[in-house]
Amino acid sequence: MNIRQIEALRAIMKSGSATRAAEALGVTQPAVSRLVSELEKAIGFQLFERARGRLQPTPQCQLFYADVERTFVGLEVLKHTASQIRERGPGLVRIANMPGIGLAVVARAVTAFREIHPDVAVSAQLMSTAEVWTAVATSQVDIGVAPKETDIAGLAYEPFSGDAAMCAMSPTHKLTSKDVITPADLHNVEYIAHTPAARLRRALADIMESGGYKFNVAAETPMCMTLLSIVSAGVGVGLVNPMSVEGLGNIDLVLRPFKPTMPLNFFLGYRAEASRSRYIRSMAKCLLEARPQPTSHSPRGQFIGIANSKHIDPAGRENGAARA
Repeated sequence: MNIRQIEALRAIMKSGSATRAAEALGVTQPAVSRLVSELEKAIGFQLFERARGRLQPTPQCQLFYADVERTFVGLEVLKHTASQIRERGPGLVRIANMPGIGLAVVARAVTAFREIHPDVAVSAQLMSTAEVWTAVATSQVDIGVAPKETDIAGLAYEPFSGDAAMCAMSPTHKLTSKDVITPADLHNVEYIAHTPAARLRRALADIMESGGYKFNVAAETPMCMTLLSIVSAGVGVGLVNPMSVEGLGNIDLVLRPFKPTMPLNFFLGYRAEASRSRYIRSMAKCLLEARPQPTSHSPRGQFIGIANSKHIDPAGRENGAARA
């Protein structure tokens, strides 16, 4: 099996015919057919069946092609990285984070970094927790910010934040009358959840089940921004990292502490050898310094930050939360 045979398969799958595949590859149609035939012999199963004059991929071909495409996507990433290095030299820092750390945090960090290093580009991506640490470990990105369940060999970590989950709701929701939200308050209340794999959702589901309360999931989403927008529109409530609400713009929310406390520990991580890069060290420092600072007006000293959101403290005072 060789790369030319794989290219022939990919060209047929993308174009739908050997003739168009040949045109895309700049070879003859018999040459494409020969390459596919050689590939079939190498892998030991048939890739295509001819039906009504057209090539139809077999089920085995579909399974094989899925990995082929993933491999080529990886090659495209390498080409893009090479292009960036060629154009900018080593002056590129790549970060990946969970949406839960908030839009404004990354924006502040990138702004501060660019003021120090105006000739260094920054790539910022949103990923799931697993994707963040996989990307860091495989050198797809330089720095990751996310929760972690286990340490990955070769990575170095620094604590990033340890806020407790808070309950977000519309200012018109009935639970705004409560100073603290408990599992009993959420019984059969419409809940906007993270996806089933999210640790916060799993933890809350266990608490609700152990207490005999109905966990009424009205909608689910992997994105904190979407969750908060739905809640702000008046549909249900949701537990979030208070840091995630900062920088969302013109949106109305009320945040309440949730008991029992559910800590949300985020870490900043990078490959141990990457710490030798002054750019990576500098970006890590900018990210850590961009974290919201606690305010005396927020519960347990935690930051609440979102334009036009309100936190009503136990004394009944309304505190606008758009402050950093």
